Amino acid sequence: LEVVALDDVVSSILYSVSISICLAINGGSNGVSFNSVGLPIIKSLICLVIGGGLGFLLKLFLPSRRTADNRLIIAIGIIFLFCGICALLDQAPLLGCMAMGMVYINITNDDKLFKQLNYFSPPIMLCFFVRSGMTFNLKAIGDKTMIGFVPLIVVAIVYFFARIIGKYGGAYLGSLTTKKDKKIKNYLGLGLIPQAGVAIGLAYMGGRILGNNPGELGDSLQTIILASSVLYELVGPGLSKLGLYLSKSYSVDIDEEIPIETIENNKDLLPVEILTRQINEIQKKIKDDESLNKNENEEAFNEAAEEYYEEYYTPKNHRFINRR
Repeated sequence: LEVVALDDVVSSILYSVSISICLAINGGSNGVSFNSVGLPIIKSLICLVIGGGLGFLLKLFLPSRRTADNRLIIAIGIIFLFCGICALLDQAPLLGCMAMGMVYINITNDDKLFKQLNYFSPPIMLCFFVRSGMTFNLKAIGDKTMIGFVPLIVVAIVYFFARIIGKYGGAYLGSLTTKKDKKIKNYLGLGLIPQAGVAIGLAYMGGRILGNNPGELGDSLQTIILASSVLYELVGPGLSKLGLYLSKSYSVDIDEEIPIETIENNKDLLPVEILTRQINEIQKKIKDDESLNKNENEEAFNEAAEEYYEEYYTPKNHRFINRR
C-alpha cells in the first residue's frame, strides 16, 4: 500500500511535467519555454502546497467535540473547495488531495474520518468509471488509427507489457537497493500490476486538455489507457493473488490451520470426512472472529448517521418539529 501511494504521487508529478511538455511541443512556433513548461509545474507545486494547507485547516475545523455529521460536511466542503481552486488554475487536484490527506492523518492520527468518507465513496467511484467507459473509443483500436507511423494497437500492446516490466523491475530493484527480504524482492512487483483510478483519471484529464475528438492525441491517450486498464484488471488480481501465494503471505495448508489431531474420532473417519470437518471448523472460526466480520468503514459511517438521528430527529430535543 505504501508503494502504491508513493507511485500515485510520482505519477501525478510526472503527469504535470509530461502534459506541459506535450502541450509545448504541439503548441506551434512557441515551442518549449518557461511559460509552456515551467509555469504549469509551478502551478502544480502551488496546488500541492494549498492541499497541504487545507489539510491543516481541516484539523482546525474538526475538533473532537464536532459531531460526526458535521465532520463529513466540512470534509467534503473543503475537498470541493480545493477542487474548485485547481479548476481555476487548470490543474489536476489528485496530488493536492493526497497532500491534504497526508497532512491531516499525520497531525491528527484520526483515521475515522477517512473510514466515513470511504463508506459512501463507492457510488461516486462507480459514476467515475462509467463516465470513463463512455469515453472509450473501442473502434479506434481496430480501425488502424495511427500515432505517427505506428498503429495505435501496437502502441497499446507495447505500453501494456512495458508497464508490467517497469512495475516488476522497479519493485525488484527498489527491494534490492533497500535490502528487503527475498519474498518482497521477488513478489512485490506482482502486486503492483492492477491499474486503479489514478491512471484513468489522469488519462481523462489529459484527453480533455489535448482534445478528445476522434483521431486526436487526447482520444488516443484515453483509448490506450482504458483498453490496457481492462486487461490489467483481468490479469492483475490473479497476479496479485499469485504474489501473495508464492510469498506465503497466507496459509495454504489446511492441516496447519486445523490439525487433524483436533478432529474427534479422526482415526475412524474417511479422509473426505476429516476434510469436511476441517472446512466446517474454519468457517466457524471466521464466523466467530469479530475482526474478520467487522467493516470499519461501515461502522464509522453508521455511527455518524446514528449521531445525526439522535441529534435532530429524537423527540427529546424537539428538534424535528423546529427544523420543519
